[in-house]
Amino acid sequence: MIENIGACLRYVFLASVVSVVFFSAEIVAQTGPQSFWTFSEIRSDTNSDNTLDYFGEEVSITGIANIGTGLLHEHYLQAFIQNDSAGMSVFAMEIETPFEVGDSVVATGKIERYNGLAEVHIESYQVYNTSSPIKVQALSKVIESPEDYLGMLAEGEGKVIEKGSTFNGKYVRISTEGSSKSMMVYVSNFHSMFDQFDFDVLGIGDRISVKGVITEYNPEFPKVRTFKLFLRTPDDLVFQGIPQFYLYLIAGACTLLIIVILGWVVSLKRSVNTKTKTIQANLEQKEVLLREIHHRVKNSLAIVSGLIHLQEGNTESREAKRVLQDTQARIQSVALVHEKLYKTESLSKIKLNTYIRDLVEAIHRTFTDYKEGVELKFEMDEVLLETERVIPCGLLMNELVVNAYKHAFSKNKRGELHIRLKEIGDDIVLIVSDNGPGLPYGSNQQEDESLGAMLINSFASRLKAKMEVINREIGGAEYIFRFPSGKTTD
Repeated sequence: MIENIGACLRYVFLASVVSVVFFSAEIVAQTGPQSFWTFSEIRSDTNSDNTLDYFGEEVSITGIANIGTGLLHEHYLQAFIQNDSAGMSVFAMEIETPFEVGDSVVATGKIERYNGLAEVHIESYQVYNTSSPIKVQALSKVIESPEDYLGMLAEGEGKVIEKGSTFNGKYVRISTEGSSKSMMVYVSNFHSMFDQFDFDVLGIGDRISVKGVITEYNPEFPKVRTFKLFLRTPDDLVFQGIPQFYLYLIAGACTLLIIVILGWVVSLKRSVNTKTKTIQANLEQKEVLLREIHHRVKNSLAIVSGLIHLQEGNTESREAKRVLQDTQARIQSVALVHEKLYKTESLSKIKLNTYIRDLVEAIHRTFTDYKEGVELKFEMDEVLLETERVIPCGLLMNELVVNAYKHAFSKNKRGELHIRLKEIGDDIVLIVSDNGPGLPYGSNQQEDESLGAMLINSFASRLKAKMEVINREIGGAEYIFRFPSGKTTD
């Protein structure tokens, strides 16, 4: 087993050696024997007069491309090649053989300087598709001395501290954590993807991650020397978190949404207020009309009552007079309801206790013979009742009170009429009692066929009232009615 592993390792080693020898032989075969210049030799400026020592010299160089052709310029060959320790700009008037990142390039040309940038103006070059790995420098290290890493790839994170544009491109300046220096991140307007670099969304304080080629380029060279990180593709710029532009956009959208909602609410409120005022005005108008109707009904019933009274005066028959008086009393009880509705604020409910008191006192005044001999007693809670149930209740009270004056009281004996009204739970209890002789022995209110008894039973039924009639031990009759208050149905 161990021998097999050793044999495999020896095979891999021999294959690697053969590949290197073959690759070197291929380069020599195509370019001929030559010596390659180092990038530091090309940039050498011994007397520091900003003039390259070997300016105009023809040199041969080799390295790995860290940017593809056609990116920094669509027509010219403008690119960078590097090794593990340095990099170099290469330029030609046209792209003969395109190359991609990782390809090996062997080039021959003259040393030149373009706006501070030392480069080799290529006369001829060969490309070898090797897909070689490229060493990438940390931006936090490069930012301290970018002149030592010219032409090389660098990457890192930073915070935007400046944003702007130049005559030939746009940029942001970033600072890295732990350093007092900054680096310009730049895109030339000759870049084939210039419009795809979205610098507009970046703001001061945003954090970004960048990757690109360290270079220098400034039309004011040698007075000003500027180092830049050239972005290669839009993928070389990545936002860390949400850019402030989007936060402001979201905040603006939220503010606009709030304003729209507030405007809608105000508009809706105004519309509701307008409609409410219209409805209120219509309601008030209807209430006025309804009050006027109740007033006219009351007046009409008063006229009818007056006509009956006149007919009563012209009638000789005592029985006819009694019938007319009873009819007049019933009409007055209904008229009193309309009078209450006309005078009260609510058109749907009436204070039953006030209505009963006024009704009983009005009936009491009609029986002039008993006016001084009958005492009225009231024990009533304040109870509100719907209009449609007040009328049968009033007619019921009319029959009970009139019957009491007719059958329970006499001119020679002092009488007492006791009215009680209570609200117990969901029920209303109405009790009418007198101190007269009471009901005849064995009489049954439910089976009594007299008109008065029939009316009492009918009105009680309309109220859905449970009726109980008893003779009191102290004398007199007592009528007890229990009917629902209607609260549970409100």
